[in-house]
Amino acid sequence: MTKNFSKLFLRISITSFIGIYCLALAPSALAKNGNGNGKGNGNSNQTSTTNTTTTTTASSATCSLTDVFLGNVSASACQGPFSGNDTGSSSTLLDDLNSGLFNLGVDATWELVGKTDSPDNFGFEATGKNSGNWSLNQALGEGLSTFVISLKTSSAYSTYLFKDVDFAKTGLTGSFNTIGVALDGSGKQGKDLSHASIFRATYVNLPEPAKAKVPEPTATIGLGLVMGGMLINRRRKSHGIQQCRSSQLS
Repeated sequence: MTKNFSKLFLRISITSFIGIYCLALAPSALAKNGNGNGKGNGNSNQTSTTNTTTTTTASSATCSLTDVFLGNVSASACQGPFSGNDTGSSSTLLDDLNSGLFNLGVDATWELVGKTDSPDNFGFEATGKNSGNWSLNQALGEGLSTFVISLKTSSAYSTYLFKDVDFAKTGLTGSFNTIGVALDGSGKQGKDLSHASIFRATYVNLPEPAKAKVPEPTATIGLGLVMGGMLINRRRKSHGIQQCRSSQLS
């Protein structure tokens, strides 16, 4: 009986060992063959992932002085781009200009005088999409003019300063390019122009310092007579004192 029990235990042990060994091999076999059928037909439930590199075109832009010309004269300074609108109730551009967006070195007040999508007194217009021409039908004022042109695309705007311009020398037409406002999907050119605006600066006339009052001629003569009388009186007193001393000594 002991021998039979030993044989039975041995068979059970061998069978268990073989079962455990097969279970250990099963996962690797399934992994190699896809669905475990040994044919590797790709019907596995595992998902194959491929790393794909996506090239993103830079959408940022930076304004440049050569984005806007008046005749053959480029802007003297620029700021932008800024997100939002350059005009309208929600815009802060006019306040920014009056707060010193461009440092003119003197006090100035700014006003919006033209917009290409609405009529104005100066006939400010712009033709073209992401580049083109702009024009005025008359100068912004007599003498030298300081103004800012704002280029607005769908979501941003940039501002360009022209300081102390003589329209008699530059003319009333110029060119623009929105590449300094917002780039399109290619990253090589700007988005289409929504509108352009023009703001004019008026220099503040500071009060002149008070000038010293010049005495009137009659007042000057009177003052001279008084001074002369005082001088004569002093001399008389001095002469009288000297005579008294002389008489006392004699």
